[in-house]
Amino acid sequence: MKIYACTFIIFSGFLGNHVASAQLHKPGTDPAVASIAQMKPSVVQIKFKSDATKPEYQEGVAGTGIVVSDEGYVLTAAHVITETEAALRASNATKVEFFAGISIDAIAGPGANSRGSFAYIPCTIKDSDPAHDIAILQLAQSPFSEAFRLGIKTGDKEPRVTLGVAKLDQTLPPEGQTVLVSGYPLSIPTLVTQKGMIASQTFRVAQTQRPNAPAGSVPAEIEDAILFDAVVNPGISGGPVYLPGEHSVVGICDAYEPSAIFATQRLQTVVPAAAQNSGLAVVIPIQYAIALLQKNKIETKLP
Repeated sequence: MKIYACTFIIFSGFLGNHVASAQLHKPGTDPAVASIAQMKPSVVQIKFKSDATKPEYQEGVAGTGIVVSDEGYVLTAAHVITETEAALRASNATKVEFFAGISIDAIAGPGANSRGSFAYIPCTIKDSDPAHDIAILQLAQSPFSEAFRLGIKTGDKEPRVTLGVAKLDQTLPPEGQTVLVSGYPLSIPTLVTQKGMIASQTFRVAQTQRPNAPAGSVPAEIEDAILFDAVVNPGISGGPVYLPGEHSVVGICDAYEPSAIFATQRLQTVVPAAAQNSGLAVVIPIQYAIALLQKNKIETKLP
């Protein structure tokens, strides 16, 4: 069993006061610094709206996505859309909509900063690969178009749009390779990036044909994934996993592996029906996303 790192998040007005460390690295000394700056413009927040009766189900963050084409296509984990919609409809919602949030700086003037500000574009699933939990989202309007920029202009002020197209690299990173993952976890209003390493080789979750079972009743492959040693949280599903120093997306963050909660220090008593984040994230190799994009004749940036 795995726990998806997306399950929709309700906006809760999260505000954090973070105190910067007195000891800061000099800019540019860590290759991750340049990679995050390069990747940030291509990462979008995926938001939902519904007509559910409960206010907490009417608006929130479903997950993260990656802009992969200047025509307005975004990659994400398929469950970011499908499972969020299923949960909302189970809460009596009859109308569910999804939006891609493009980061903007809506405040003009020297020293101005409006982190957490987004311009939202409606989006729908163009195609998906359920076996690997990948979906392509089609935006109703290209965020690179002049019409989009004029649409978010207020008076004489045109907000600065943070936007780019991610480069995809289907080369699988080896075990021990340091990688980064970026996204919008929890209700944090700004992009969050974590660092870890590839913790496993690729593995397939497959089932064996049972005796006397009808032929073809069990799929040959459910998924192909790698593990990444990072504690990811809901909202980061669909976020890019990439190499520091190379800015190449090698995978999509999908979920985290749960572990049982034990009631004693000797690990003898398991708390029933309880689980915690094991610190291992499930990553879908980008090769499956590239195959889905090519199937739909969507041009992307490849090495």
